[in-house]
Amino acid sequence: MVSNVAPNMIIGACEWVGLPELGIDRLRARVDTGAKSCALHASAIRAFQRDGLDLLAFRVHLDHIAEIADIDCECRLKGTRTVRSSSGDAEQRYTIRTPIVIGHSRWQVDITLSDRQKMRYRMLLGRTAMENHALVYPARTFLQGKPRLT
Repeated sequence: MVSNVAPNMIIGACEWVGLPELGIDRLRARVDTGAKSCALHASAIRAFQRDGLDLLAFRVHLDHIAEIADIDCECRLKGTRTVRSSSGDAEQRYTIRTPIVIGHSRWQVDITLSDRQKMRYRMLLGRTAMENHALVYPARTFLQGKPRLT
């Protein structure tokens, strides 16, 4: 299906993103047009129910070096999804839906939680999240600067 909505920004191969409802002001994300969905490095993932709602508690690791940059998060569980890695392995992952901020723009995205411990970037921004919002200029990085959360 072709959309009539034109993207409102150009982003680079890597961008700063904010996930304000998770308490994350900024996080470096790798832009990957080959990946369908977004992925966020998380550990200690625990599904539970409160007041009839399915929720997730998890820890987000903001930096690949410092353990002090961990944030404990809690949000509503959207569901689970089977994700196939670039090596062809299939994995069941929890999925959340939350606002993302890149530059001045903010919109809702679906994010799968996964173990990205060995990856340099703790978040992967997939093509579905960018659809109707951004065009990618792969020769540059951090074109939008740090997220403007206010």
